[in-house]
Amino acid sequence: MAKVRVHELAKQAGISSKEMLALLQKAGIEVKTASSGVEDDIAEKVLKVAARPRAAKQAAAKQAATTPTAARGTASAGGRSSGGSSPKSYSASPDGAKTGGGAKSPPKPKTSSPNGGGGGGGGAGGKMRRVVIDSQAARRGPGGPPAGQPARPKRGGRRRRPVFEEPVEKVEEESLEPQTQIVRINSGATVKEVSESLGVPAAEVIKKLMDLGEMATLTQTLTDEAIGVIGEAFEREVDLTTIADETDTEVATDDAKSLEERPPVVTIMGHVDHGKTSLLDAIRETEVAAGEAGGITQHIGAYQVHRGEKLITFIDTPGHQAFTAMRARGAKVTDVAVIVVAANDGVMPQTEEAIDHAKAAEVPIVIAVNKIDVEGADPQKVRTELSAMGLQPEDWGGETIFCDVSAKKREGLEHLLDMLLLVAEVEELKGNPNSEASGTVIESQLDPGRGPVATLLVQRGRLKVGDAMVAGSQWGRVRAMHDHLGKKLVEAELGAPVEVLGFDGVPEAGNTFRVVETDRIARSQAADRANRLKTEAIARRARLKVSFEDAFAQAQEGTLNTLNLILKGDVAGSVGALEDEIAKLPQSEIKVNVIHHGVGGINESDVMLASASEAVVIGFNVRPVGDSRLLAEREGVEIRTYNVIYKAIEELRSAMQGLLAPEEVESSVGSLTVRQTFKASKIGTIAGSHVDNGKVTRGASVRLVRDGTVVYEGKIATLRRFNDDVREVTVGMECGVVLDNYADVKEDDVIEVYEVKSVERELV
Repeated sequence: MAKVRVHELAKQAGISSKEMLALLQKAGIEVKTASSGVEDDIAEKVLKVAARPRAAKQAAAKQAATTPTAARGTASAGGRSSGGSSPKSYSASPDGAKTGGGAKSPPKPKTSSPNGGGGGGGGAGGKMRRVVIDSQAARRGPGGPPAGQPARPKRGGRRRRPVFEEPVEKVEEESLEPQTQIVRINSGATVKEVSESLGVPAAEVIKKLMDLGEMATLTQTLTDEAIGVIGEAFEREVDLTTIADETDTEVATDDAKSLEERPPVVTIMGHVDHGKTSLLDAIRETEVAAGEAGGITQHIGAYQVHRGEKLITFIDTPGHQAFTAMRARGAKVTDVAVIVVAANDGVMPQTEEAIDHAKAAEVPIVIAVNKIDVEGADPQKVRTELSAMGLQPEDWGGETIFCDVSAKKREGLEHLLDMLLLVAEVEELKGNPNSEASGTVIESQLDPGRGPVATLLVQRGRLKVGDAMVAGSQWGRVRAMHDHLGKKLVEAELGAPVEVLGFDGVPEAGNTFRVVETDRIARSQAADRANRLKTEAIARRARLKVSFEDAFAQAQEGTLNTLNLILKGDVAGSVGALEDEIAKLPQSEIKVNVIHHGVGGINESDVMLASASEAVVIGFNVRPVGDSRLLAEREGVEIRTYNVIYKAIEELRSAMQGLLAPEEVESSVGSLTVRQTFKASKIGTIAGSHVDNGKVTRGASVRLVRDGTVVYEGKIATLRRFNDDVREVTVGMECGVVLDNYADVKEDDVIEVYEVKSVERELV
């Protein structure tokens, strides 16, 4: 039986793909994405169901169009409809009578406004009159209605709702429950700033830090953990904010009514020489690849293409470093990731790396199976290999869209674009085009002739030449702006990638840019953020993001259940063997998760992925290359390198064993029998005892047993022999014992002396 795609069915019904998906799933039909197939007979029934609400709306609209104007009520004049189906509303008339919804409008209540003018207002309707009544109620004294209003007639029988209600503000005030005070403190704050935010003296904060074993001065930067502990100590809930948090808050303030559909941002990723740039070149019909050395992308570009009346923004990357760099800094840029896989090569190491990055970023994945026209192409093999990695094709009942394309012969490109727009439709991508511009820095560089050049993606508003802007610790004014074809622009629309000149320095990729009112504000915000970034970096360097010891300590406290690892080795066999050995480790209490593995040196992309995922990088027979070591220090990522595979496993196992909570083992030290008791006014009850076995020491843990029942557990406060305080009394000797905070000791009680030792557990 033939099948119809969900998105095709949605077009026939005149609704969105997302609405059609919801309708099908509500009916119990198993569909996962907009490309899933639905059988013809079911599709026919669904179309009938989907047509009902639309037919009802059309009928209602037709009826409303034919209804005489006079019969529709006077909602605009009276603030309410007078139709028979509407509930009638009543208000107080001067003579105390009720006026119904169908009768004449009641007289306007006369009130005195603060400036002496008359109140009321028929044009404002019920809403305005409610405000007047509430304000009168607020001024009403305990004796009755406000001035100018007649007294309510007395009525017997049931209690009625008063005409003049209590002020809304008062009712809301009384219903509010007390809330915990939340104090916002910047990450990397100093002792002085923390004390001011918490409202406690700085000396108290320093004293609390000393109690925790940390010496700090007034201007010392504190780690996020230290700030959190101080907040708890002073019974305050602390909300730590960073530059990225504040930027997200600033951008995400749009009203839903002001949002409009925006172009999806698509990132092209995949293995080298699998045709990423050739595919993009074929889509936008330009010769980008031909002008680049060796056909390999030498820069990061952002381009836009048309598909019908809609636009799609593509980001072409030379690798995955920029992708992870932006994600590590909290930038929400990519909406869809297209993984390009050559049909003749299949899944390669960089293909797996691209998939790992896309999964970690939690963005929808579309697979473009390229080179289907070359000899040895096997698209089904690609589907099989990717299915083993959890990317099940839709044709096989999965959720991943696969598109067979040929960049060389330009086959399957329209289908790929349609699928990208379909994913974008389901994701409901929107933005506000009528606000001050903001977005993300995609790429930046220092051009010898033009100065700092930045490629910006406008994600909100419209960017204009002359706008003052700030991005991270850099600021400037838009001096010139060009699109991806080099065309000079005066204004950049929502969702457009543009090249901008005018920054005073080179902003980092992944930073959020914002348009502000004046250069002065931009300069001030940039300077403030530069200081904030510096203090945050100091706080971050005060502790590594993740190390073996810290990760396992967190796991022991129950705050970390998974340790993320990135494995790099000299050959695939070594990486596979290391992964197999890690899998053999007992992971009942903590799970070791390998989020990425690869062959070759530890590069900056690995470090950025580790930074974004809070992972530890383990290298086997490889070392950091380029500036990856410096980047790791800056990002707080730990890199561990080994030459012997069992050394790596042994260290990992030792760390896991150190994680295990030690077992508490109790051992008996001695026992005493109480033979006589004495009362001392300053000391309490002294138990004259005989040491039956072992020994007893001052401060030892004891249990007091009476007739086989434990009546006290605590410690020995005082131990005396004759008139002298002693530290220890051994078997066969007599002594006087005073228990800590317990005086009800009786003859023949038995005092058991014990100690608890922590014994390390074995990892089994």
